[in-house]
Amino acid sequence: MSRDRSLRGAVEPALASLGVAIEHCDRLPDDTGGAVVVVVDRATRQAAGERLRAIAAPVVIVGDDLDDDELISAMLEAPVSHLVADPHDGDLEITSEKLASGDLFGLEKYLADGAAVSERSIASDADKRHAIGEVSAWAEALGARPPLVYRLASVADELMMNALYDTPATSAPHAMLRWAADDRVLAVSVGDSFGMLRQRDVIDHVRRARSERGRPLPGCDAPRGAGIGLYLVFGNVASLVVNVESGKRTEVVGLFDRTVPERPARPCARSLHVFQATAP
Repeated sequence: MSRDRSLRGAVEPALASLGVAIEHCDRLPDDTGGAVVVVVDRATRQAAGERLRAIAAPVVIVGDDLDDDELISAMLEAPVSHLVADPHDGDLEITSEKLASGDLFGLEKYLADGAAVSERSIASDADKRHAIGEVSAWAEALGARPPLVYRLASVADELMMNALYDTPATSAPHAMLRWAADDRVLAVSVGDSFGMLRQRDVIDHVRRARSERGRPLPGCDAPRGAGIGLYLVFGNVASLVVNVESGKRTEVVGLFDRTVPERPARPCARSLHVFQATAP
């Protein structure tokens, strides 16, 4: 949904491979029933306002920016669960394919076919420290520059910390760290078997990353599963992807742009996705 014909030209190829009928609109129509994915640009999002919340299908915002407080508010709950800052970079096609197929998990989806994936089970601080060293050495061997290696290690550390310690009190800490790369992207993910992370938790930490630089909330202890430290992760990755099967599984994927080795100029990622698996 956009009046920008050049933007439509970028979006259509990303959706065409899904085998779905594509309908272009200048504004949000009264009836979106039957839609698999709804893609709207910034102007349409601003004009639609609260009406976006009534859409049954997942809503993907393109060409927008998380510096906008209204966008942050719109993304607190489904269905507005995805931001693709640049629809030309392939992120929209991957997102749409995941939404249409329901196949959500796996960092491989963000890498070229055949990219080798490494993984390690993490159950303790010692495991975490060893894994950080292993991932850092791997990135250095690929030729990643020191700032990128540092950001990658910091994000891996924070994601493992979240998964190990934001768990039900009755469960033993355990996480799965995975990492891989192709010519454009470095990817790291951490998964757990609890599925406790909510979209509102993610967006709250995005808000803190942007406006408060992650300062602790005054007089408030964060609940278990809140994703403590996601503000740090969001400030260091190019894209953040959260895949959740409620009560069963969570996977947080951080993507780094190998073509821009320095720390990002902006204080937060350019793309954000919260995928929620539907009941079978």
